Amino acid sequence: MRRALIAVCLLAAGCGFLKRTPNTFYTLDTIPGTARATIAGTPIGIDGIELPPGLDRREVTARAADNKLDVRGHHQWASPLEDMVVHTLSFDLASRLPEGMIVLPGQAKPGAMRSLYVTFEDLAPGPDNVFVLDARWTLGEMVRHERITVPLASAESPAVVAAMSQALGQLADRIAAAI
Repeated sequence: MRRALIAVCLLAAGCGFLKRTPNTFYTLDTIPGTARATIAGTPIGIDGIELPPGLDRREVTARAADNKLDVRGHHQWASPLEDMVVHTLSFDLASRLPEGMIVLPGQAKPGAMRSLYVTFEDLAPGPDNVFVLDARWTLGEMVRHERITVPLASAESPAVVAAMSQALGQLADRIAAAI
């Protein structure tokens, strides 16, 4: 009896029945700007962002029909999403503004710095093949609302990640144009 049980366990393990699906990790890409704004003055640093509840998680997510959230357990961000958004948006802005106008993550903050805050209402693909970035940003007295949509080639995670990178690049375009 014991030998039969061991044989069944070995057979199941050998068939891949007990194997775990490997995780796939994603990171955002910076999108270079097409032109540099010609501004001068006090440097700008992203002092804070707020991501939508439910989306600031390790897994890649997508909005599904009927107010449901598709959490893709085996498709994960390579680091915390908030950190990646700050990093990507900072470097996107740095490619659009004069050298030294953006305080990049990890750099020492200068004594005089203008603080940029971004609050995302939405930062996810929707059920209708479009990625939506809906955010309000504040820089000093300037407060703006931006809604950016990027068509999705598919609902698969690589297309979602590419669309998020593009949407953050477009947000950087709009911020650079406004300041």
